[in-house]
Amino acid sequence: MNREIGELKKAAIILFIAAVLAFVAGFMRVEESEAEEEVAQEEIVPYQQCFEEYAPELGWDWELLAAVAYHESRFHAKAHSPSGACGIMQLMPKTARRFGLNDSTIWVPEDNIRAGVEYIKFLQSKWNFIGNEEEQTKFVLASYNVGPGYIFSARRKVRDEGGASYTWSKVEPYVHSSYTRRYVKNVLKTANKYRNDYTERKTNSR
Repeated sequence: MNREIGELKKAAIILFIAAVLAFVAGFMRVEESEAEEEVAQEEIVPYQQCFEEYAPELGWDWELLAAVAYHESRFHAKAHSPSGACGIMQLMPKTARRFGLNDSTIWVPEDNIRAGVEYIKFLQSKWNFIGNEEEQTKFVLASYNVGPGYIFSARRKVRDEGGASYTWSKVEPYVHSSYTRRYVKNVLKTANKYRNDYTERKTNSR
């Protein structure tokens, strides 16, 4: 009998300890959740500070750079496409190495964003003969998505036919990839959404 009582007491103690641990774990999850909400309240998108830091190097606002990252990876640091593109900015390993990343740093969000910015600079240098910045940006975005060679090829077809090869809307129909055509539109649309959200957030915080 005493043995049975002892076993019951032991089981009760174990249950009590488990309940305490569950309560503490639940409390910690609530604190973590609240902390995440605080971060969300401070930023429109993940890694916003990185985008704000690096975008001026491109002559872009941070919302446009963030929109590229969103449509590349949905801000997933470990995103890995079937074609081999890696990280937030979905850089191919060869491109990532060219701009200073290795097999480890390619997965580090800030490093990946930084390398992505360097690649965009490279693309801007390819299209700097287009004087209109808005038009140039569209060619850069398309090149980021599918590679500059495909976009230069499409532009040559327009030029050979006597079309306005400095205007994206004239070159766009000659771009074979419908995904790339949508990509440019979607990135610009998302960037505008972020601008509106950011403006609203600043207005409401006053």
